[in-house]
Amino acid sequence: MPEAIGDEITSMKQLARWYTTDPHEAEDLVQDTMLLALRFQGSFQPGTNMRAWLARVMRNKHISNTRRKRLERRALELEGTACLLDWSVGEAGRKTTRFEGDVDQNDGLSDPVVAALSSLKPEFREVVVLCDLDGMSYADAATVVRCPVGTVMSRLHRGRRALRSRLGSRLGLVAA
Repeated sequence: MPEAIGDEITSMKQLARWYTTDPHEAEDLVQDTMLLALRFQGSFQPGTNMRAWLARVMRNKHISNTRRKRLERRALELEGTACLLDWSVGEAGRKTTRFEGDVDQNDGLSDPVVAALSSLKPEFREVVVLCDLDGMSYADAATVVRCPVGTVMSRLHRGRRALRSRLGSRLGLVAA
């Protein structure tokens, strides 16, 4: 596998972990993203940022998955477990199996930092992950989240400030 593709997949795995917060769901999201990317590779414009394009594909897939799960929960509440098979068939009957004692991939962040990131509002966490952890430019992050560059900068500032506040309070420091 060429190094560039390996770097993109590593980057996508990290982004998926922040979207899903579950290592197994993250792996599924990366696989789904790569399948969609292959299926719609004709929509990628050569000369543009592939990482931003893949992140956009992943974000859209994650939103679709979240909506589907919400609909499934609502259907179960309204109709009970009898409708579960109808909903499962739409995803080819795929089931997620979680193993107790599984070892999470080390993302290089300490538990307090992970907890602080997880506590951010999703729109702040998303731009912090894209810009600070994934190294995207403001413009590329704006393309991924479909908002103006100024909005990305504002969300990044607020996200960093919230992180400083949460992490500083743990250490007894006052966040500026």
